[in-house]
Amino acid sequence: MYKQSSALFFQVLTSMHAGGDSQLGVVDLPIQREGHTRFPKVEASSLKGSIRRAVGQHAEQSEVARFFGPTDQGELYASALSFSDARLLFFPVRSVKGVFAWVTCPFVLQRFIDDMKLVHINDLVLPDLENSIPLVTNSPSRIVSDNKVMLEEYVFDVNTDTSGVFSTFIQQLISKLPASELIKRHLESHAIIVSDDDFADFVQLSTEIITRIRINDETGTVDGNGLFNEEYLPSESILYSLVFVSDEHKATSAQYQAEKAENINVIIEKWIPETMQIGANLTLGKGFVAVKMERGGSGHDKAD
Repeated sequence: MYKQSSALFFQVLTSMHAGGDSQLGVVDLPIQREGHTRFPKVEASSLKGSIRRAVGQHAEQSEVARFFGPTDQGELYASALSFSDARLLFFPVRSVKGVFAWVTCPFVLQRFIDDMKLVHINDLVLPDLENSIPLVTNSPSRIVSDNKVMLEEYVFDVNTDTSGVFSTFIQQLISKLPASELIKRHLESHAIIVSDDDFADFVQLSTEIITRIRINDETGTVDGNGLFNEEYLPSESILYSLVFVSDEHKATSAQYQAEKAENINVIIEKWIPETMQIGANLTLGKGFVAVKMERGGSGHDKAD
């Protein structure tokens, strides 16, 4: 039974390729996506493996194995940590004004609020704003010109959140996100809520597609099937994941007592670095993300 919970927030610093299944189409190596929405995500197994590798650089492997589970088949016990898929919260889209916009939609925001309640983070409230979309904050928006926003080649007539609800939500959210200067200075002035359908189109059509080749050293030309396309989640994407913590499952010994969930939550928060890498092509500088852990409540807490 899980007794503690937290949320992990990620800002993609360099384009990230968390690879999905190959498929028919122009992209040979697509990214992971949700089956029902086709929104980009990072599978829980990929995320947990990346976090385990990152914390392993700051802690003894034996200590990491106590909470993340064994690395061999000699001793079997369940992990004390459970990670959800990393879901997309804001997606960067090229804008004529302000360089780019952080785009989200009502479906994503409502699901985010529901997910935060699962980990007992109940201070984020966003009333129904769907009738006002496309919507920008009441902070001087840097992506608006004459009440219009142009994202990629699409022009939207936008509304301004005169009630201040969206701006307040963004300000509350910034305190939980990784403390980058870009987010602190620009998220509020570059955020926009578009319709669910428009958001679905952007996350399908506005990812980065990179063509890569492998050269044959002898001929100096492309080596066989060495020409391929890779899809990347662009930098400045913002994602989140849920973390659930139980008491340590590893059997106690004379050397130590099994850690309680409360202590594990504190230990993991200290172990997780401010930056780490997720996905493939790590030696090409891909997949760097800024990370922040926001502690939630216990399994006994009740939502307000």
